[in-house]
Amino acid sequence: MLINRFRRFVLFVVFVTRLGGSTRFPNDSLARSEREVKYLIFPQGSNVQLVYCLTMSTYTKPQGMFTIGVTAGLAWELPHRNTVPYRKPAEVYHRRSRRELYRKVELMLKTQARDGRACILKAICKAAKRRREDVGKGSFVEEILHAIFTLPGGWYDIDPMTEYERTYHLGENCDEAYAKCPDLF
Repeated sequence: MLINRFRRFVLFVVFVTRLGGSTRFPNDSLARSEREVKYLIFPQGSNVQLVYCLTMSTYTKPQGMFTIGVTAGLAWELPHRNTVPYRKPAEVYHRRSRRELYRKVELMLKTQARDGRACILKAICKAAKRRREDVGKGSFVEEILHAIFTLPGGWYDIDPMTEYERTYHLGENCDEAYAKCPDLF
C-alpha cells in the first residue's frame, strides 16, 4: 500500500514537471528548428520505365489469324545522389523533363516518317485548347496524352520560354498552324 502511494506520487511529480516545464518558455526564446531534409535515392543506374503496347488481331484467309503489335517505351533515370543539382522551383524541373520527353517523342515520330516537331506542337496546342469540362471524360489514351502534353502554369525568368511553351499559350488554330502533321498519334 505504501509502495502504491509512492508510485502514484512519483508519477504525479513526473507529470507535473513535464507539463510545467513545457509551458514556461518566454516568447523570445521560442525558435522554430529547421527540419532535416530527406531524400529518396536509388542505386546508381536505376530507372523507371513507361511502356505502351498495342496488339491487334484479325482473322484472315487462308491462315486464319493475323496479329500485329506496336510498342513504345520511355525511361527516366532515378536520383542516385542526396543533393539537388540546382535550387529552382519544382515547376522548372517538370518543364525541363517534359521538354526532354517531347524531344524523344519527336525522334520516335521521325523514325515513322512523320514531322515529329509539328506533331508534338500540334498535340500541345490541342491539349491547351481542351475545355476543362471535357477533362476526365475521354478514353484512357486521350487522358494520358492530355496529361503528357498539358504544361504546368507559371512563368519563371530562370527558365527561358521555348517553342513548346509559346505554342501552349498562343491559342492558334492547331490544324492550320501544324498542317505538316495530318493527324495526331
